[in-house]
Amino acid sequence: MDGNQPISEKMNVERQRMGKQNQKIRYMVNIAVILALAILFYIGVRPPHVEVSDSYVKISGMYGVELRVMDIRSLELKDTLPEIQARTNGMDLFGFARRGIYELEGLGRTRLISFSYGGPFIYMNTGNEWIIINFKNPEATEELYDKLEQVVNEI
Repeated sequence: MDGNQPISEKMNVERQRMGKQNQKIRYMVNIAVILALAILFYIGVRPPHVEVSDSYVKISGMYGVELRVMDIRSLELKDTLPEIQARTNGMDLFGFARRGIYELEGLGRTRLISFSYGGPFIYMNTGNEWIIINFKNPEATEELYDKLEQVVNEI
């Protein structure tokens, strides 16, 4: 800057420089937010990997859970889902991917991991909570139910 410039001109130049810096920061923040949302969306729409062994069931991913087979008090395969009264914690991507803790009519607090509007749905009760899971492909849900039923009935 020229030492002969009036002070108001110097202030305007400084404001422009600060404005450009602030604009760069806003762009970077916006990009970071968009990336974070894209990652959450990607993670949210990926179905979980469910590992079933003789002693435990592990549902991976967001809102997944690991539980002992001996803790499963009831296991059912149903065609419908009770009415969702509230989502306590989690995400609902327009109904085609729901993960989280929900309040369901007649069940109360339920860990819901669902990738389809329609059934079938696997209902598991541990005494502490209900866990309901289904996949986009009904055959995959039925296959998982069969595996779970085998290990639960062995106890």
